[in-house]
Amino acid sequence: MNNIKSNIEKSIGKEVMNILIVDDRPENLLTLESIIENEGRLIIKAGGGNEALRLAIRENIGLIMLDIQMPEIDGIEVARLLRSNKTTRHIPIVFVSAINNTERHCMEGFELGTVDCLHKPLDMDETRNKVALYENMYHMRQESLKYKAEAEKNAAQFSHFVYIVSHDFKAPLRAIDNLTNWIADDLGGNAKPSVSENITLMKSRVGRMRALLEGVLEFSRCGKFESTPETIDLNHLSHAIFESLTPPSGFRIETSGLPEVKLQADRMYVLMFQLIRNAVMHHNDPQNGVICISCEQVDNNFIISIADNGPGVKPQYAQKIFEVFSTLKSKDDMDTTGIGLPIARRVLEDIGEKIWLETENSNGALFRFTLPGKA
Repeated sequence: MNNIKSNIEKSIGKEVMNILIVDDRPENLLTLESIIENEGRLIIKAGGGNEALRLAIRENIGLIMLDIQMPEIDGIEVARLLRSNKTTRHIPIVFVSAINNTERHCMEGFELGTVDCLHKPLDMDETRNKVALYENMYHMRQESLKYKAEAEKNAAQFSHFVYIVSHDFKAPLRAIDNLTNWIADDLGGNAKPSVSENITLMKSRVGRMRALLEGVLEFSRCGKFESTPETIDLNHLSHAIFESLTPPSGFRIETSGLPEVKLQADRMYVLMFQLIRNAVMHHNDPQNGVICISCEQVDNNFIISIADNGPGVKPQYAQKIFEVFSTLKSKDDMDTTGIGLPIARRVLEDIGEKIWLETENSNGALFRFTLPGKA
C-alpha cells in the first residue's frame, strides 16, 4: 500500500491522502469510490468492521467513511474502538448510512466534532464537498506536523550549538582568569594603583562573562523539563529556596495561604528560585528586606504574588525587565546578567501560564503569575 501511495505522489507531485471506505456490500463500495475518487486520494476498501480496524491501525488514514449497518460488528462499535485506540483516535469518521432514530441516538455518545454523517441515498455534490473539506483539513494538519517537527529539530540543533559555544568559551575564560591571577601574584604589592584596578576590572569581566554563559545555557535548557508532575508545597519550597540563597542578616520571607500544586518539581524550583533571587539581589536595603508571597484562587487558577519592599520598578520598564540580557542598572554597578526574569517567563509560557509586574504598586516590586489550580 505504501509503495502504491509513493508512486502516485511521485507522479502527481503532491502528498496523497488515504481514505478508508467501509461497507459490507461491494456495490456500495464501488458507488462511493466512483463519487470521491481523485488523483490526490488513495481509496482503501474494507468489507467489514474487523478489516477496517486492521487497516486503520496499519495504514496512515486521513479519513474513514463508515457504514453503520454491517454484520459481525456494526459501524458504531467500530467507531468506538477507533476512538479508544491512541493510534486511530484522531482520524475523522464520516458515517455513511440511512440513519434511523436508534443509530442517531448511538451517535450522540461521541464527543462533539469527532464524527460526521452522510445520508443514503448519497447526494454526489454533498459527498464530494464533505470529502474535500476533510481533505483540506488533512493537508493542513500534515503541514502543521511538518512545521512542528522542523521547529523541534531546529530547537535541538540550537540547544546543541549553545552548549558547544558555551563550553568552548569556558576554556579561554579560565586561561584569562589564570593569567590574571599569575600577573597579580608576580606583581605582588609592587603594582601601580592603576594596574591593580585594571586587574580587578579584568577579573570582574571574566566573572561576568562566565555568568552570562551559564545564564544562556540555563535559558536554553529551561524549556526541557522532563520530570513527572508531582504535588509540591509552595510554602515549603519558597522557604527552602530563600534559605539556600543565604540572604543577609535581617532579610526575611513571609508566606501566606500558599497552596499545593501538581507540576514538575524542577520547573517550579527554577521559577521560584529566579523570582526569589531577583527580589534578594536587587534590594537596596537588604538588612531590612522583606519578601511576601501569597496566593488567591480565581475560578480554577491560582494567582501567586511575590512582593518585596525594595526599590521597585518604574512602570515604563514593566515589559523590558522580561527581555533577555535586559538590566535596569549598569552592569558596573550590579553584577547581574539579565537572565533571571526571562527564564521565569519562559518557564511559565511553556505551560500556557503568564507573569506580569503590577505597575501600580508603589512600595517595592510586585510580581504576579498564574498556575493551574485543582481540577
